[in-house]
Amino acid sequence: MKVGSPRGWPYSASSSPDPLPKSAWVQDLRVMYPLTNDASPEGDEISAADLLTWVGGLTVIDKEGPASDLNAWLTANNATAIAERRLFLVVGELANPYRLADIGITGMPIIPVRIDGLTRTWIDSLDSREVQPGVHHVTLARTEGWWERTLLALPDTGQMRKMTAWLNAGSTTDWRWCRLAEGSIHITPDENLQAPTQDMLVWDGDVERVEEAAPSPLGPALNLSEVTVPLFTRQGIYDHRGRIARCVHFPQRKFHHDLYRRGSAKPWDSVISTQ
Repeated sequence: MKVGSPRGWPYSASSSPDPLPKSAWVQDLRVMYPLTNDASPEGDEISAADLLTWVGGLTVIDKEGPASDLNAWLTANNATAIAERRLFLVVGELANPYRLADIGITGMPIIPVRIDGLTRTWIDSLDSREVQPGVHHVTLARTEGWWERTLLALPDTGQMRKMTAWLNAGSTTDWRWCRLAEGSIHITPDENLQAPTQDMLVWDGDVERVEEAAPSPLGPALNLSEVTVPLFTRQGIYDHRGRIARCVHFPQRKFHHDLYRRGSAKPWDSVISTQ
């Protein structure tokens, strides 16, 4: 990633939720600054505290090159210290730099992660605040054997509330903070990790799974009890005739025009387990 504007990642219903940045960054309202490090975290597991310490040591790249570590950058920009931040898994528009600038979120580090046993999928609802007929937001569901990339934000509590209030249009409680009780989240530098194809999914008429062996994670796993995930808890996920419409296989426009029909949903707590 190069230094650039968050407006260079315009939200588009035709392509949502991708493309998204592949590497770590932090942004203000006008500029995205890549975050780099020569070494990834080691070991099989990493605690939230150790992850925050590691992220705080990442190098911020500005237009002139390496500038400072993230700790110093946050201090210079009057942002919340890294040790006071939380782990917030973002899987849809909250991972989009353009949208974050619209919401007014600044100084929030975001890093790539890998999720296993979990898949990004569409909610069975439309948000028509900005376009008609509206956009579908992204939530999570289980899939045995599945893997893909997404992003982990490191907000302070105020930023978590602000992002969730935006999802809820400032008045509802459809999106709630949850802690997952299944799947795994790994810190991984593998920018080229490809999710399973549709042909790799096996469906027995009731459950879909991937039976091919997953590539080994290249980084440590997080404790799920230390990661907050915003999940859509009203209707739930879209029910594609008993199957799941995964975002990596159905970008939003293709999903809406080719699959979506109102009133077809799986209850959210039937497709994912929380603590």
